[in-house]
Amino acid sequence: MPLSTTLVILVASLTLAALAWHMQRRPRETLDPPLPIPWTFLQILGVVLALVAAAHLISLGTGQPFKGRFGF
Repeated sequence: MPLSTTLVILVASLTLAALAWHMQRRPRETLDPPLPIPWTFLQILGVVLALVAAAHLISLGTGQPFKGRFGF
């Protein structure tokens, strides 16, 4: 995956996490029914995607492919 695609994924995932954080903490009206959007799950998903994209950026920058715990 090229550098530009990785940067786009990183920015999009951080935007998703920030939007979910904002929507989760906004004040609600007492009669306002909650929407069935899992903001907590979307926030966690955005953070995990950002971490994976950051790890990919590090591997692109160093030139070393990412190896897991077991070396493969």
